[in-house]
Amino acid sequence: MALRSFVYDEGVGLLQDVPVSELTRYLGRSEITIWLDFDQSEAPEIQRIGDLFNLHPLAVEDLIALQRRPKIDTYDNGLMIVLRDADVDRIEKSLSALELDIFLGRNFLITVHSEQMECIEMTMARLNGAAARVLGRGPDYLAHMIIDFLVDDNLQLLSWLEEEISELEESIYANPTDEALKQAARLRKNIIYLQRLLGPQLELIRRLSGDELPFIKKSLRAYFRDVYDNLARINDIIYSYREIITSDIQIHQALIANKSNKILALLTIVFTLSIPATIVGTFYGMNINLPGGIETGPWLFLGPYTTFILIVLGALVLPSIWMIWWFKRRGWLDY
Repeated sequence: MALRSFVYDEGVGLLQDVPVSELTRYLGRSEITIWLDFDQSEAPEIQRIGDLFNLHPLAVEDLIALQRRPKIDTYDNGLMIVLRDADVDRIEKSLSALELDIFLGRNFLITVHSEQMECIEMTMARLNGAAARVLGRGPDYLAHMIIDFLVDDNLQLLSWLEEEISELEESIYANPTDEALKQAARLRKNIIYLQRLLGPQLELIRRLSGDELPFIKKSLRAYFRDVYDNLARINDIIYSYREIITSDIQIHQALIANKSNKILALLTIVFTLSIPATIVGTFYGMNINLPGGIETGPWLFLGPYTTFILIVLGALVLPSIWMIWWFKRRGWLDY
């Protein structure tokens, strides 16, 4: 992705792919708006433009190097704005958000990014039929349009998060497995990442909508406030999703605990039913003569231990039947 240049002249119209060597003659003219879009790998060209446009060395450095954090700096001849674009595909692949660097001057705008960005492409698409509306209103309006598209692109995050939460809750309520818990943890991690990303960006756009920054016309303050409101609403919804995920994790833990309690209750009942037989077996394990020992005579239809067998069966079956009836009456077997 090479340099893409646009020059709008009120008397001539839109000029595209203007050579860098010819750009200097358009600088400082109020009726001219220049937009230069760079790939971040074009460091020599960015340095060259910085020299031609007399950009501050720190601003040029910010355009070339990744900053990782949204920020806004004021210089004598422009504003340096760093934004991040939260993309669903990159989040799912555990990749960091794309960075968009913007330098807003009096009659020019410079944008730098490492990959193709939808907000840039959508703005360029608008130039085809409405160059006068986009570039004719100045570079600050062009910056607003790019930022507005970037914020609107974040709406896809809400649809994605809503779908992920819906799938998570279905999984939790159907079968609260360890995999569902891992999915909830991953989703919560992504939400926290988005909050850390959008929070500083929200403050940045609030500053653009205020009165303290130069190079932005007062008539555009309301437009930036609208962008701020949209991003604030997105940020609030994402925060509510974080609360939902936290509740889902608690529900998952409660369901797992309830399932464990049922298992323990069943094992306790089985153990309780075996107590009578255990007691009888304990008595017959002693070295004393008790009823049911080796017998002789006609009443041996179960062998020489007939009496013992009958005693054990009686001690096991009759109390078990009574305990099962009692547990059922108390509702302890209603699972």
